[in-house]
Amino acid sequence: MSDQYSSKITTPLPGRRRAGPSVADAIARRVVGGEWPEGAVLPTEIELAEELGLARTSVREALGNLKAKGMLVSRPKTGTRVLPRIQWNMLDEDVLRWCWSDQNRERTALHLMQLRRIVEPAACEIAAASASDTDIAVIERAYRAMDAAGTDPVAFAGPDLEFHRGILRATGNPFLISLGATIETALRLSFELSTQQPGAPRKSLSMHRDVLDAIWARKPAQARLAMETLLDVTESNIRRGLLAVAASSP
Repeated sequence: MSDQYSSKITTPLPGRRRAGPSVADAIARRVVGGEWPEGAVLPTEIELAEELGLARTSVREALGNLKAKGMLVSRPKTGTRVLPRIQWNMLDEDVLRWCWSDQNRERTALHLMQLRRIVEPAACEIAAASASDTDIAVIERAYRAMDAAGTDPVAFAGPDLEFHRGILRATGNPFLISLGATIETALRLSFELSTQQPGAPRKSLSMHRDVLDAIWARKPAQARLAMETLLDVTESNIRRGLLAVAASSP
């Protein structure tokens, strides 16, 4: 990852500014990176404010952000402590970004892949059984945009995401639809690795077509199988992407 994702602040921020995303990012990445492991007590607000060159209220605001995401807890007399990862809101966009660091990327990517394997084949099955023609037409429009993107992975990614979210919406299940919005960042991170393989977007197009055709044909079992096949290839691409990243690291 780039230097902006460093988990350690080496110089204080100039002046005394309000807490912004960069402040929460800096603290969170030190937590995720293990400087403050699970159960560790963070420096006091005053100590963090001194280090970061911020007003104490600004540090408190940033810490409050991390508490809301389930990463930290404050108790009288014991200070602010790092909570176990199982209590973190792992589907929060910021938490996913913070976990998408060099040392955590492989674990995060494969865990996200497990989530997709649980949700998406079942969603395809439901969509094939109960989606309206209008719902399926939305999925088809996304597919056609993917086709029009050709071999450009950047142009391909947006319609690819919309294809998968369209399937979740086509289930008509409000919980799955809500989950689709929640895991958008998770899908984008998966696409970042899976589509960087040469020709990967174009090669996956026919498998997306198989998913679409099965949903249009109202064949739930076939739709599930088509998505499982697509995710098999996606996971293989992700694993190759992880190896490529590891090989390029100093």
